[in-house]
Amino acid sequence: MKIFLRLYRFIWQRKWPFILGSIPMVAAMVLNNLAPFFVKWLTETVQADQFDQAFNLLFLFAGLLLTANILENIGYFVTDKNMVGTSNAIAQAVLTHIHNLDFAYHTNKSSGKLISLMKRGDDAFFAYYDIINRQLLNLAISFGMMIFAFTSLRAGYLIFVAVLLCLTSLVATFLIKLNIQKRQAFNDADDDVSSARVDNLVNFDTVKYFANEKFEQSRFAKLLRIWNRRLQDYFFTFRYFDGLVGNLINFALVGIMFIALRDLSQNVISLAEFLLVTTFSMTLFPKMMHLLFSMRELAKKNTDLRTYLDLLDEPIAVRDPESPKKIAELQGNITFEQVDFAYDKKQLVLEDFSLQIEAGEAIALVGFSGAGKSTVAKLLMRMYDSTSGQILIDDVAINDLTKADLRSIVGVVPQDPLLFNNSVYFNIAYANHQASKTEVLAAAKAAQVDAFIKDLPNGYETIVGERGIKLSGGQRQRLAIARILLEKPKIIILDEATSSLDSASEQIIQAAFWNLVRDQKNPRTSIIIAHRLSTIMQADRIVVMDQGKIAEIGTHDELIERDGGIYQRLWSLQKNGFIGDGESES
Repeated sequence: MKIFLRLYRFIWQRKWPFILGSIPMVAAMVLNNLAPFFVKWLTETVQADQFDQAFNLLFLFAGLLLTANILENIGYFVTDKNMVGTSNAIAQAVLTHIHNLDFAYHTNKSSGKLISLMKRGDDAFFAYYDIINRQLLNLAISFGMMIFAFTSLRAGYLIFVAVLLCLTSLVATFLIKLNIQKRQAFNDADDDVSSARVDNLVNFDTVKYFANEKFEQSRFAKLLRIWNRRLQDYFFTFRYFDGLVGNLINFALVGIMFIALRDLSQNVISLAEFLLVTTFSMTLFPKMMHLLFSMRELAKKNTDLRTYLDLLDEPIAVRDPESPKKIAELQGNITFEQVDFAYDKKQLVLEDFSLQIEAGEAIALVGFSGAGKSTVAKLLMRMYDSTSGQILIDDVAINDLTKADLRSIVGVVPQDPLLFNNSVYFNIAYANHQASKTEVLAAAKAAQVDAFIKDLPNGYETIVGERGIKLSGGQRQRLAIARILLEKPKIIILDEATSSLDSASEQIIQAAFWNLVRDQKNPRTSIIIAHRLSTIMQADRIVVMDQGKIAEIGTHDELIERDGGIYQRLWSLQKNGFIGDGESES
């Protein structure tokens, strides 16, 4: 019942196409179901040798059929607008909700499974809409008119139909439940196959690097065997349904005709009434069989649609405030006040982390692997919420800002930037949709991407491939830096953003970055997570982290002189201009 209520909430958002389309459709269904009555009336007029009246009835019947056809097409045309609009509304609502879900949801979710789920759910909606709002309505009207017709005869017909209907419904319900159960098992196997396909398509280079084609083919074959077995189990439920339900419907059809024929032979009913019963039976019971087969299809789609709509119930851990605040005059001061955080709510990744960053100040975060450096950046972006404590920007808690406002203030250049499968220009301009072409090209030149872009087959209109696969790691990073130069946020996080660049490119990018950060007219606050000495040494302060806590704070010169300090140990591990991360310390 929940799925129907949720579905009709979406359908009712466009209630007028639904209502206005349903009226002519119902009228058409009523007119189409008058056929058995016309057979009865024609028979009576022919038996009475009233052929002129019989021809008039025939012409009237032709006019009603034409009218019914026109009304039916009008109804379908109007309700189609409701159906397509509702499908769009559901798809938009699901995507919006997925956007609102926190970072943890996406890290734990398989993209292949999610895409497969959404595609099946969208297909299931159209089947649901047609079966419930059209086929089921048509059958209900047909039964209503049959009951009206049979009440003028005798109760035996209605009792027989009711008993067979109840028996058929019970058998169909049992088989539909079995069908749903097998469908869910098949969906799980289908999702695993889809996930494996996406993994192989996205990571095809990794497969080739390790010559693991045979391994992946073997892994895929195992998943396909499970998929095949569950699909066959699922298909068998259809055969049970076809055999049992189909024969019950056939028995009902023959049974009602047998009763009517017996009554005719005993002069209980007239020939015209016999034809009324048989015509209704021969049109209604096949229609009922078709509907039950459609209900079988509905059962198949039930799991798909329910799982699709259940995406809207996924809890949002990082929520926007009910009464969001605004920062009146943004300066860029950042305050971490006794922040604790644990990914699994067991072991703290950050513990009692307190740090005051002044507006325009450049802070470098360094430490051993797992010290919590990237976690600080994620918390500032509200990819997660801290377990305790708070983070403030200009004395306003970031939890009091909408996520959109916060992320317009804080920009990030990640270590491994992923790009849209679109043009180079689109990927740079993505940071600021209002930017002019001149501004986009200026950002590209500042990030030193203009030269290599012009060498691409279609220049700025070159499609970069899924996740930017057509570009090198260094080229993707430079595009990401161009985006941040175009966005010009007040606070910038540089998370190993120059790690894939050669020394010459890195120097140019560093110059562009520091020009942006040290802009005299509009200085920006920056948090830098990096191993490059040139980046770290230029920071105003270096924050050394160890096991989620701040171990040392100072300038490069101050920390390098601190005997036995972590920074001094990291410095001693430097290789080729990088500070070691402690992985090789032992």
